[in-house]
Amino acid sequence: MNLSSLSEKKSRLRTVLALFIRRRGPGDEPLNRSHERYRLAAMSGVTALAVRAISFIVTVLTVRLTFRYLGAERYGMWMTITSVVAMFGFADLGMSNGLINMVAEAIGRERQDQARHAISSAFWILTITSSALFMCGLAAYPFLDVAWIFNVTSPRAVQEAGPALGIFALCFILQLPLGAVRGAQSGLQKGYVNNIWAACGALLSLAGMIFAIHFRLGLPELVLCISGPPLLMLVLNGVVLFYRSHPELRPRLNEFSRATAAEALHTGLMYFILQLAITIGVQTDNIVIAQILGAKAVAAYAVPARMFALVTSFLVMLSGVILPAYADAFSRQDGAWIKRTFFRVSIFGTIIALCAAVVLFVWGNRILTIWVGPNVQASSSLLLSFAALSVIYAYLQPINFLMNGIRRFRVPVICAIANAVLNLGLSILFVKHLGIIGAVLGTLTATVLVQVVPLTIETQKILKELVLKQMPRIENAIIS
Repeated sequence: MNLSSLSEKKSRLRTVLALFIRRRGPGDEPLNRSHERYRLAAMSGVTALAVRAISFIVTVLTVRLTFRYLGAERYGMWMTITSVVAMFGFADLGMSNGLINMVAEAIGRERQDQARHAISSAFWILTITSSALFMCGLAAYPFLDVAWIFNVTSPRAVQEAGPALGIFALCFILQLPLGAVRGAQSGLQKGYVNNIWAACGALLSLAGMIFAIHFRLGLPELVLCISGPPLLMLVLNGVVLFYRSHPELRPRLNEFSRATAAEALHTGLMYFILQLAITIGVQTDNIVIAQILGAKAVAAYAVPARMFALVTSFLVMLSGVILPAYADAFSRQDGAWIKRTFFRVSIFGTIIALCAAVVLFVWGNRILTIWVGPNVQASSSLLLSFAALSVIYAYLQPINFLMNGIRRFRVPVICAIANAVLNLGLSILFVKHLGIIGAVLGTLTATVLVQVVPLTIETQKILKELVLKQMPRIENAIIS
């Protein structure tokens, strides 16, 4: 290796490392606001990757160990309980996501009072929601035949069904108000702090599971050992945030504001509708295939879809860390930064998706054989369709996060609802005539027609508006 190439590599390493170093200006203010946004986003992205890796390992070990310990029936009951409770994930009405925008914008305008009002309003709304769910669950629990609901027959499974459901539901309900903690941290562009606490929770869950299995505890105790640590870490996250890092933002009842609460509900509702429409558009393909071609055909579609979904989820994770930075830049009328960052994120994400799509198209069936065995194999046309869809999703993700970051929800929500309806109709039509590939082609066609085209036009208009909006501020700065 010659000296020039070594020097070049050292220079690149210094550039990367510099991204994680805070440059302080007068007092404790960042010397360079643009660099600070990138620094915080990079830290959130790196820690998010670490959490994903830890969660993946924990999930693999959890499935392997708990299935052997519990047996098929009790394990199936636990998975069903998890699914049933997860269906109530809409209970926060998107408040946590909406709070990210409100806090980031308030901090960007240097309005601590507005950030405090937003956090307090969201916290107390979620607390009221959590309390209502708890009271409803407490009233309904004595009348529920949980063993019948989950269709378990063995004496031990029948005995454990009710307590296991109760403990899991209680942990879920207690987490609802703490969504304000996650939203506040992310709005402060400290998503990496959430990720660190989440990683600790995942590792403690693994330790709790091993403890429960070692001492041969029952399913309710196992559920508590696995679900309790993430809840505890979220509580500690809130304690550190509101009693040490930012006590000025601590939720207080007298800081509750009706106007701020209404704004939080509106923003959260937009997130809720958007996510619901996207979920309907994506998840209905399995149902369509099952109804038209039978349940066995679902696996031939769902397994390759899950493989390509890993690419999409990775890009969603990386694009998501930049959302509070968009909100901060928007509040400071830094349209040039938003435009520059948007194109960087879009190009980077699309290149990653293209490379991953080529790899999965060429070696997809080999990967499927290693992953699930030789029984599930996909045709070249099916793999190509999934590859094209993953690239389109990679193109759309930065657009969606840009719109969310600056709270321009109207067009994305309309497009998502239209996509869900058109996707369902086209998927039914295409599956009847083309088989399982029709589900992918239906999604692909609908996405291009009602999302790619209108969202591209809207994005170009928004970016132009952001830059023009910044011009008066620049002219005033030059004059002064």
